[in-house]
Amino acid sequence: MKAKRLISLLLVMVVVFFMTTTAFAASSSKTFTSSSGTIGSMSLYLDPGESGSSSIATINVSGLPADAVITKVVADCNTMSYSGAILSNRLYITTSNISGWTSAPWGSGNKTEISAELIGTLANGTYQLYYTGTNVSSLSPGYKTYKNIKLTVYYNY
Repeated sequence: MKAKRLISLLLVMVVVFFMTTTAFAASSSKTFTSSSGTIGSMSLYLDPGESGSSSIATINVSGLPADAVITKVVADCNTMSYSGAILSNRLYITTSNISGWTSAPWGSGNKTEISAELIGTLANGTYQLYYTGTNVSSLSPGYKTYKNIKLTVYYNY
């Protein structure tokens, strides 16, 4: 009787051990910067009181492990030139690995974290970004251009 209980207890312990053992994926991040020129910048010109969308910036993400999947993406748009009073509203992003665009509210310090719809998709690919803005001035037109956009891709592999 005691031998059966001991074997049963050992069996339960072995099952619990194997059920709680988890394999962990490696995590990392890498930052990519948009190229110079119009293909690497987001520009927007608006008349007073108008809202609109900027031009599209393209960033190529490569050199990551082939099986790298996104956990989040942070866009850093700190290099800008402007005239007038354009308020940035939302940042939109797509990759060659998803269909359609996903967006997030414009982040503080011009850094926007995006994870919705990107989580779990392949990290390598071509990324495109644009933003929406509103000219809050009622008197004069304005423009705002973000260049040298830094895109940090966080991923597991």
